[in-house]
Amino acid sequence: MREAARAGRSLTDVLSDIFRNVEDLLRSELRLARSELREELRRSRPAGLWVAAGVAGALFSVFFLLLAVLYGLRLVLPAWAAALCIAVALAIVALISLQVGRARLRGGSGARKEDSRWTEPKTR
Repeated sequence: MREAARAGRSLTDVLSDIFRNVEDLLRSELRLARSELREELRRSRPAGLWVAAGVAGALFSVFFLLLAVLYGLRLVLPAWAAALCIAVALAIVALISLQVGRARLRGGSGARKEDSRWTEPKTR
């Protein structure tokens, strides 16, 4: 403190320099983080494209599998009934998936009941 007064700088000048330096450090860190993120995305882009192609292929294979099931059911049912059977089956799968996902989002898939004895506070 005495050294700052000897150099002719006030306390507010010293504090403002400190805050300015901290601000510069934070901005530099943010620029570095952005640069590293861009580089990481640039490196992982080809892998992401392969994953997207795999997902698209999987969706097409599921579509054609369902189409094969439709054609198979058409041998024993009218076309509208075969399509309706597939639609109902897919709706049931979708509802079950939504219910499970909703329960997990709400925390319903936490510890099993017998494990909860370890998380409950002791009242004795």
